[in-house]
Amino acid sequence: MKLIDKYNRTHNYLRLSVSDKCNLHCLYCNPVSSELNLSKDSLTNQEIIRLTRLFIKQFEFSKIRLTGGEPFARKNIIELFEGLSVQKNEYQFELAVTTNGTLLNGKLKKLKELGLDRFNFSLDSLKHQIYSQITGKNELSKVLQTIDEAESEGFQNTKINTVIIRRVNDDEISDFIEYSIRTSRNIRFIEYMPFSNNGYDKDGFISSKELINTISQSYKLLPFESNSMNVAKDYCIIDTKAKISFISPISDHFCELCNRLRITSDGKLKLCLFSPHKTEIDLLKLIRDGYTDEQIADSISKALLEKDYAHPEIEELIQLKNNNIISLGG
Repeated sequence: MKLIDKYNRTHNYLRLSVSDKCNLHCLYCNPVSSELNLSKDSLTNQEIIRLTRLFIKQFEFSKIRLTGGEPFARKNIIELFEGLSVQKNEYQFELAVTTNGTLLNGKLKKLKELGLDRFNFSLDSLKHQIYSQITGKNELSKVLQTIDEAESEGFQNTKINTVIIRRVNDDEISDFIEYSIRTSRNIRFIEYMPFSNNGYDKDGFISSKELINTISQSYKLLPFESNSMNVAKDYCIIDTKAKISFISPISDHFCELCNRLRITSDGKLKLCLFSPHKTEIDLLKLIRDGYTDEQIADSISKALLEKDYAHPEIEELIQLKNNNIISLGG
């Protein structure tokens, strides 16, 4: 059966965090100065595999994305992909991963063999000094090389996630455009979002509209005809193979199109990136308490009835507590 909420939104996309740990300290996600209560108990590989099968089989989900933290900070991540590969042979679904690209050495060929379909790489600067300032480490060369190697191994439709923050990396907008023109990779500009551990500075926020206006002064943007459920607004640059996208969860949120659910690395079902803790379901507890798949599916269906039509406005989001992006999985 399809998983449909009270606003008639069909949910078929699961974002599943497999780790709340990361080797980088990006200032908008996992800043060095933040104090996090990271989970001590996490879903095992078999529990993750069971949950993905439940969503695919019971609810007809067509896309699973592994997130973090950094997914490849999980020690037994290849074994997890081996289990998911068995499901890929049985069911039709897209398996993707979002990664910072620093821990993939020697893994790309194996991941391709195991059925991983696509990468989204987090990349917020093309300048070594600024990359180090944002992430806390000088890993830019490694990331750029990994992206090249991924495409050499046959991974297609590579996407680059870039958070633009005023006075941090906003002078690189044209650099990313030129990077897309040169490589044909999809650059996705994502608005800077408030989370309880990132010391959010409203003055650093740049809306998608402002970005589009800035880019349009130098490049001719033409809207793509995108999938109606696509949260990104896609554009091409005339006379190039570049694809530029804008994701605006703050200035022009896309809640009416929401088709996704999230599971944290410690097994909490999140109805929304910004949903309150009172609406969470502890799937890990249900599993370890011996609930059947049917009972867990019933709990998920009932929980979805509590999903709001839209997340709060930014003033309220800034006030949220215990809403850490590294724990939520993005």
